[in-house]
Amino acid sequence: MRTASVYTHLRCNQRCSYCTVRRAEDDRAFMAKASVEQRITSALSEGATEIAFSGGEPTMRGDLASLIAFARTSGATRVVLETNATLVDDELARTLRLAGLDAARVNLVGFDPSIDAITRDEGGFERTRTGVSALLDANIEVSIRAAVVRSTRDSLVRLPLALAAAWPTRIAGLSLVVPSESPDETELLSPAEIASAVSAIAEAARRSNLSLKLAPETSPPPCTFPDLGRVAHLFSLTRGATPRADRRHVAACDACMLRDRCTGFSSASIARFGSPDVGPIVEDRMRRRLSLITNVDEQVSRELVTRDRYWDTRTGAIEEDLIRVNFHCNQSCRFCFVSTHLPAAARVAIEAAILDAGRAGRRITLSGGEPTLNSELADFVRLAKANSSFPIRIQTNAIRLAAPALTDAIVEAGVSEAFVSLHGATAAVGDAVTHAPGTFEKTVLGIDNLVDRGVYVVLNFVICGTNMAELPAYVELVADRWPTAAVNVSFVAPSTDVVPRDRELIPRYSDAVPHLAKAFAIAEARGVKLVGFESMCGIPLCLVPSSLDAYYALGAVAPDYDRGEFVHPEVCGGCDLRERCYGVRRGYVELHGAGELHAIRQTIA
Repeated sequence: MRTASVYTHLRCNQRCSYCTVRRAEDDRAFMAKASVEQRITSALSEGATEIAFSGGEPTMRGDLASLIAFARTSGATRVVLETNATLVDDELARTLRLAGLDAARVNLVGFDPSIDAITRDEGGFERTRTGVSALLDANIEVSIRAAVVRSTRDSLVRLPLALAAAWPTRIAGLSLVVPSESPDETELLSPAEIASAVSAIAEAARRSNLSLKLAPETSPPPCTFPDLGRVAHLFSLTRGATPRADRRHVAACDACMLRDRCTGFSSASIARFGSPDVGPIVEDRMRRRLSLITNVDEQVSRELVTRDRYWDTRTGAIEEDLIRVNFHCNQSCRFCFVSTHLPAAARVAIEAAILDAGRAGRRITLSGGEPTLNSELADFVRLAKANSSFPIRIQTNAIRLAAPALTDAIVEAGVSEAFVSLHGATAAVGDAVTHAPGTFEKTVLGIDNLVDRGVYVVLNFVICGTNMAELPAYVELVADRWPTAAVNVSFVAPSTDVVPRDRELIPRYSDAVPHLAKAFAIAEARGVKLVGFESMCGIPLCLVPSSLDAYYALGAVAPDYDRGEFVHPEVCGGCDLRERCYGVRRGYVELHGAGELHAIRQTIA
């Protein structure tokens, strides 16, 4: 959701010592209703979907409700109010809700009357407290927004517990703004002081079970924090961050793995406190933890369900919901695109996703992370079984299924198919790929248990630089030990930002194809079924080293189904399989180009 802030005016009934926005008087032309409506219209025409009214203090305007209604009728899907809530009573809250207000971000830097000295508004705390209650009672979502400065840092440490006590489970979260400029420069904190204050607030929020965010436009870089693991969830960094004139990088940034997504330190802070004493972030696991599209809660919601579509030769196209019952995993494959650092979604959200898939007639696959790490997995399987006409599939590395009791539990609950990750033919290679020594042998035992109980197993082998030469031996292993299983051949994919753009990890297709050709020959001779080339995780169909006759029967790939991740180079325009092939991933083209692709011409029999 793209948000645009729309200032209603700049006067405020509080005089916070650190505020750089408040003005004693307003420009009448700027605050005129027609001018505000024009700013709303412009924001929506430029792609905004959420309008956030800000100020000054917006509730000082008598026409605020009509501005909210105007934003709604003009196309805003969500309207937010940034306010100190001191002027909000029950009647105003209901009026704003009826006009279309969805949420309020309330400025509150502590939870006792002592903060009136900070806001310079006697009685302001009690009026804000009353206003928040009125907003909540009007069914308006409320989150708290606070500036971390010298005068607020002590009161903010106590705020999460106070919020949890005053409005249990009703506050949506706490967002921290870290100013780098202030009318009173003594309010500003050094990077080390910021790290100490934010870390303490984060610990208090964790104990209070309160969601905490750092406003990305003002937050210091992650390297500021000595114990980054405890606050990594506060950051949402993605590649291609737009350079900012008010921020710059320091010497340590040159070696940092986040250099391409971090805008650096505030120039004003560097001028005031000097260049910070920090080191680069060089651990890939930490890079992955910090690479979020948005905040933690929204990321969990975004990744809970992955919609898929695949082709079954017996029934045609099948729509599938892959539902992640948790995100953490007991292996650490570098090519994994799952945000394994995320907490699990709430049980009610997982159950709702299962029920939604069942009602929509989509196939249900329960996945993770590693779903067998969720103690409630059997319950989720039973719910899926009761609400789906399809066989219930689990996507797993089968390590914990080496224990017969757990295998029995999920099979009895309704699992009849398993998509099992096994990325080598030997422990040496398999454990090197998963970075989890000793787990290869446990996965093998888990597969044994699944096959012995009649579960249809598809083994997933992700071709990468470490294991590609072992694929032929892998097919031999499957033929000897699990002859009823199929093998799904995937190709390591730079599919999201958490997968490193690494030539050692991601080989050229032409380097992998000879090993794949040998595997095809063995599979044909030994009766092993190889699948996966018709999916987004396979390779371009022109490079599949076997007869392509079967692929002419595939349905056309739905427009935009790949969410823009794939491209068809010019050579694809003359290919008979153009409409049935996803093409090549943009990330692969960035690494290796598209010179290996060629057009396929074949007369359909």
